[in-house]
Parts: sequence; structure tokens; C-alpha cells
Amino acid sequence: MLDEDTRFDWAESAERQRDVARDMQRKMNDLVRTGTTAREAGPMRNDPAAYTDPKWFEAEKREIFRKMPMLVGLTRDIENPGDKMLFDAVGPSILILRKKDGTVGAYLNMCPHRAAKVVIDCSRNSSRMTCPFHGWTFDLEGKLIGLPGKEGFEGIEREEIGLIKVPVAERHGMIFVIATPGDQEIDIDAHLGDFGPELAHLGLEHAKPVRKSRLDVDANWKYALDTYGEGYHFSTLHPTSIGLSAMTDVMLYQGFGPHHRLGFPHVSAAEEAQKPESEWAEKPYGGIHMMFPNTIFNISTLERYAADGVPTIGDNKGPDHAFGIYRMFPGDEPGKAFTMMATYRTGRIDDGEDTTPWEQFHDFIENVVRTEDYSVSKDGQSNLEHAPADYRMIYGSNEISLQRFHRQIASRIGRPID
Repeated sequence: MLDEDTRFDWAESAERQRDVARDMQRKMNDLVRTGTTAREAGPMRNDPAAYTDPKWFEAEKREIFRKMPMLVGLTRDIENPGDKMLFDAVGPSILILRKKDGTVGAYLNMCPHRAAKVVIDCSRNSSRMTCPFHGWTFDLEGKLIGLPGKEGFEGIEREEIGLIKVPVAERHGMIFVIATPGDQEIDIDAHLGDFGPELAHLGLEHAKPVRKSRLDVDANWKYALDTYGEGYHFSTLHPTSIGLSAMTDVMLYQGFGPHHRLGFPHVSAAEEAQKPESEWAEKPYGGIHMMFPNTIFNISTLERYAADGVPTIGDNKGPDHAFGIYRMFPGDEPGKAFTMMATYRTGRIDDGEDTTPWEQFHDFIENVVRTEDYSVSKDGQSNLEHAPADYRMIYGSNEISLQRFHRQIASRIGRPID
């Protein structure tokens, strides 16, 4: 069980969030005032092969999804010793669990006997795991502790048989694995770089899961992720949803190595930006955070997306943030993908608090993504698969996050973009 008093300083977190929020507000209002947006040096062209080529697709799965740290969940998804979760989005079934000493372990969910899945149901907290095929039993360290009919396995030392380890790390409330077996450690601080401190103050280690879902899309995983990377489309694609509250084609971009944070000014900024800073209303921390290669953190206050009649979260219980975490994964072919969507509530909200506002936030975002963003993604993907040989996609200078993301992906698989 986490100890909130010793693990996290809520007052320091709130102060840090206020400072970052005001800095972002200042920069966004500058953009609004000058009538511009964050920009790259110029437009960029990209080969449709990035979305359609099977060899490109296989290289991404091999070099990125099997070799890079993948976010599998947050600390409170497996809060107590014996808690477990499964991750199979990139190929192998991986078992992640909380060990007796409070650290996290990860193993291939594969019995060393005949390769059956050892764990199928994670709802039961237990210090032991028994394979449903022949009853081989393992402890939380992955060691074989029960071997029925052991006389049939003479000459094989039990100590030599256990679950196969997978690299795992936990940092700032996030749990990562590398989906290739081995004893090597994940240098997660190197992976996060300067982005780590930007996530550390959120208190993700105390965020409580509310709702999870899977959203399939008939498009490449990068096409799906692209929809989270610019506000150029707000007024045309989201005129009755996000376009009602966020300004179109005005975006703050803050890069942290391969990761980034985006800020989209509220429509009220058109008036606010003309006033002196002393008259600005205090804005809560938020924005879109992209953790390379495939994860979006949508950090928002509930009231922005709540339907009429949704209760306001008590201010005395800390920030009323909803943490939407959306992870894009490749499907079985270049034109297929799926998104694992999860919504968490801040750790300062009492366990007994009504979760309806967070559930409605989750459903709102999922509906917008499914019926608006991913609908266009499907049509675009279909066109790319039939595009003329000389066709090239064009990312505008105002689509800076897309340009930098695609250059990162192409570079890591050895197909740099000219």
C-alpha cells in the first residue's frame, strides 16, 4: 500500500502546477495576441509508405514496440502485493505484478512446461500463480514452488525452472516494460529525459483507475496518433465538441527530446490576451502530453467536458484533474491499429467519492475520438493505400509536433525522412 504522506508532497505539486500553468498561459496568450501558432521552419512531405508499407510496419514493431519502454499502467493499477495485470498489446503476453517487497516484477505469461498462460484472470489477489494446464505453481518472484508429478521430471532442478523475466521499471507512478525477455534494467530516466520532471509533479503514483476501454481503428497507428498532435482541425472536424471550447490553429508546443507538451488556448483567450496579466483568471494545469513513442496524456479539468448537472469536484481535495491516458498500438497489418484508453482520477479524491464525472469524461473523449477523429483516419488510410506513386503527404509548419514525431520514428527504424 502506498504511503501518501511520505511519497508525495501535494503542496509542492500544486505550486509547481500553478507555475507551469501560468507559464503556458502566458505563452499561449502571446500566440493569440500575435495571431500565430507554434511553427516548424516550413512544411514537410512524407511518403505514404510510412502508413502503408509492410516492411516499414514490421520495422516499427521490431525496433520500437519490442525494444523501447512501453507504458503498461500506473502504480495503483497494481497497488498491493499480489496484484497483477496483463499486457499483450505488442505481441507476447506479459504478466506484471506487485511483489511482496513492493517492487514490480514482469514475466512472460508462459509456463516453462508447455507454454500455457499461467494467469488468465487478474481480479484475484494472490501470492501464488498456478498454471491451469498442469498445476505448476509459481510465487511472485517467478520461482517454481509447486510441481505436481515431480518424479516425471527427474534430473531437472526446480531452481532452474521459472517464469521468464521481462525488463520492468516504475517511475513517477508509471510502469514500463520492454517486451523482449531479459534481465537487463530499463534506464527509464534516460528514456524520459527532461520530460520526467514535467510528469513527476502530477502525482500519477496516486492516480486511481476509473474506466478503461479499447478502441479499434482501420488506420495505421501513427495516423491515429497524429490526430492528437494539432489543433488545426478543431473548427472543421470538432465544431460541436472540442471546437466549441478550444481555439483553432493556435497551439503551444514544448519539446522535451522525443516527447512534447501541447497547449490549446480556450476561446476566452481571445479577450483575455488583450488584458494585462494582472487581470487574467488563474487557469488549472492541463494540456496534451505525448510520451514517445505511443502514449498521450490528456490532463484536463472535469468541468470543461462535463455535461449539464455534473457535480463540481470539491476544491478542498486537491486538483480536480482527470488523467486520460491513450496508448496507440499497431494491429495485425499496416492499416489496422487500436487504442487502449484509460481514465484516472487524482489521488486526493476520497475513495468513496462518486466517479460519475470521470466516467462521463472518459465516454465523452472516446465518443469524439471514435466518431470524429478515427472516422477521418479510416478514410485517409484507405486513400493512402491507393495513392499514386508520386503522392506525398504534407505536414504544415503549424503541425510541428507531427513533423518531429515522424522524423523520430523514421530515424529509429533506419528510414530517415529527407
